[in-house]
Amino acid sequence: MIRKTILTLAALLAISALGTSPARADIDIDINLGFGGGYLGKVSCGTGARIVDRRFNRVVARDCRGSHYEYTGFRNGKWYRITLNSRTARIVAIRRWWR
Repeated sequence: MIRKTILTLAALLAISALGTSPARADIDIDINLGFGGGYLGKVSCGTGARIVDRRFNRVVARDCRGSHYEYTGFRNGKWYRITLNSRTARIVAIRRWWR
């Protein structure tokens, strides 16, 4: 019993010796809307190609203008034309492309 009390007092003394730090009231808020944040909030053509490359092979950019980017990609022995929304960085259409 006395041993536990002495150990407890030693632990409390060690904690109080560390000192106290003042409370911090600064706030850091980071809101990330969308994927990119580049020019006008759009992803770059290269970033879009890397996104499409996660699901397709041999990705080639065809049109990187406007609100949608066009790519071609190869998967399962077939070619596809992929449309990516340049603001949300999401694939919005996948169509079979006859080459």
